[in-house]
Amino acid sequence: MKRRALHLALIASLLGALCVWAVVLSMGPRVRARKASNRLVERAQELAGKGNRWASRQLVDQALALDQSNPRARRELAMHLIAKGHRQPALEELRRVAADQPTDSGAARELAGLLSVMGDGEGAIHWLREAVKREPKNALAYVDLARCLMQAGEVADGLRAAEEAVLLSPRLHPAQLVLGWARWRSGDLAGARAALDEALRLRRSDVAALLAAAAVSSELGLGDSALGYARRAVAADPQGARTWLVLARVLAATGRTAEAHEALSRARSLDSTDPLLRGSTGVNGGRQHIEPPDDQETRYDLPRN
Repeated sequence: MKRRALHLALIASLLGALCVWAVVLSMGPRVRARKASNRLVERAQELAGKGNRWASRQLVDQALALDQSNPRARRELAMHLIAKGHRQPALEELRRVAADQPTDSGAARELAGLLSVMGDGEGAIHWLREAVKREPKNALAYVDLARCLMQAGEVADGLRAAEEAVLLSPRLHPAQLVLGWARWRSGDLAGARAALDEALRLRRSDVAALLAAAAVSSELGLGDSALGYARRAVAADPQGARTWLVLARVLAATGRTAEAHEALSRARSLDSTDPLLRGSTGVNGGRQHIEPPDDQETRYDLPRN
């Protein structure tokens, strides 16, 4: 009986090993296809980075022909669709990847970015919260979340997200920038200026940080400092209508009325369609024009409404 039991155990073990090998052999072609597909995606990304989008798209199509379920290829396809203005198909691709890849923080962030552009702020916040759950050490995910929360008027939550971004990566420029913006919106002017100065230490000529620092300094009653930031912003972006508008407002606040109107005229000459530049009160108040823009780099210049 013992010998028979031993024989049965050996046979069972052999059958198990054969099953494992059968699975491995059956997976071989799929594994090879996924690797080849990923190599094509990498080449497609390189070409896209060099501006050759047509050739990049051809490689993406080849990658998908090899492996239709490859999430990297589907994300890359979505980026090409966005670049062409085909937002709804891109949204469907990114939803599919984000749902099918529960550990993919990048897909969740890309989906959130597209939802934000399409005006679905609530959906964007949902997927950014999901992104930070999937990758809790990703400071840029917290930066994106802070921006969306602030844009939705959720100032306290936005400030917490910005603080978390800086805690994770204090030398990350977008994190310091969004923290300055969040502190400003929450009424902490001194804290806002400290964060913005740190952002400028990391990137001296960043226009968004310079404009925000100018406005915050003006609210603090530091006219000379505000003027210094505004002039630096104009030097960094001399063709920017909004930079000249901020300079005009700072000049007006410091009593330099004639210079303020000259700066305002320059702003209008650069962009006559901007509603903030219409009328005779263009140098008065308002801070919405210097909220930090989306600093996330996208290879396909995600269209903005």
